[in-house]
Amino acid sequence: MKPVLRKIFLAVVVIGLLLAIAPAWRYFRFFSSHVSTDDAYVDGTVALVSSRVSGTVTKLFVEENWRVKGGEPLLVLDPRDYQVRVDEAQAQLQRAQQSVDQLYAQIDSAEAGVTLATSQMRQAQIDYDRAAKLNKQGVVSKSYFDNASTGLRVAIADRALAVHQLEQARAALGGSVDDHDRYDRPIVQQAKAALEMAKLDLSYTEIRAPLSGIVTRKSVHVGNRIQPGEPLLAIVPTDRLYITANFKETQLTDVRVGQPVDIEADIYPGHVYKGHVDSISMGTGAAFALLPPENATGNWVKVVQRVPVKIVLNEAAPADKPLRVGLSVDVSVDIADTSGPLVSSTLQHQYQEHQQEMAPGMGPEQLQTRNQTIAPGAIPPSDATIKQ
Repeated sequence: MKPVLRKIFLAVVVIGLLLAIAPAWRYFRFFSSHVSTDDAYVDGTVALVSSRVSGTVTKLFVEENWRVKGGEPLLVLDPRDYQVRVDEAQAQLQRAQQSVDQLYAQIDSAEAGVTLATSQMRQAQIDYDRAAKLNKQGVVSKSYFDNASTGLRVAIADRALAVHQLEQARAALGGSVDDHDRYDRPIVQQAKAALEMAKLDLSYTEIRAPLSGIVTRKSVHVGNRIQPGEPLLAIVPTDRLYITANFKETQLTDVRVGQPVDIEADIYPGHVYKGHVDSISMGTGAAFALLPPENATGNWVKVVQRVPVKIVLNEAAPADKPLRVGLSVDVSVDIADTSGPLVSSTLQHQYQEHQQEMAPGMGPEQLQTRNQTIAPGAIPPSDATIKQ
């Protein structure tokens, strides 16, 4: 090779090396501060819809892959059997109220009987006293005095019987007459409970969506006879999706809760979703398998285990790039900041911080829907700050 060509070739090599230094340095910094895996999938809450009562499907309002809102009707069962039970329970309640009216009437009758027996006893006492006085004077016969004495004992017994009948009537009513409302009685309360149960069963014939999402795995059709607990369809909420990434145990040395994550789905090449590490599982995937490995055997081979890491999106996916449960994704975690906790959950922390100010009945899933982003800065500085 000629000296001139050799010099040109060396110049080109040197220039190429100089130009490669900057990208090589960036790649080196990236790989030294990030851990990545393609063993990651879109996960999320899947609501399995089933019926609480048995019946025949008469109306169906949704089909496969339809979007529904929470509270919208999904299907209706034949309500006639349950309406009959409601009418029967209503009649039982009216009968119970009539029984209470009868018991009140019996108490009034028993009180009148006590008043009558008291009056008769007083009169018998007067007759006895008069007969005893005359008997001492020898004016009346012995039989007249005996009749007056017997009449007094009979009157006393009749009054005792009337008092007992009054107590029995009050006991049948249940408690005092004045310390309850008229129909605040056990017999009426039992009938009311039966009526409420019948109304609940009737309301269960209309099955509504428990949350907003997309209908999938629909296996019910008009005319089907369904049983309680039988899976009818599933609803996948699009606003409660997250990523489950299975990192090798050797990659988790510097992974902490709250670290930023870049997510790229295979279905949308080139588009990057932003998220953060929400929590790290307390066990490997093999530990919770149906048949966990038995390592205490003679033929043991060490295998690098994988640990599930939950990654939450910082914001909802764009409308033109929606995620679906089960999609394959690639994730890359920025491990430069290792100040976050190892055992914690950003969702749990925010839920506990806002528990007092949240609406009653709102749980962690509703919190995640209301506020898709759980700011990485909101994580506790250490595991000890998590309230137990």
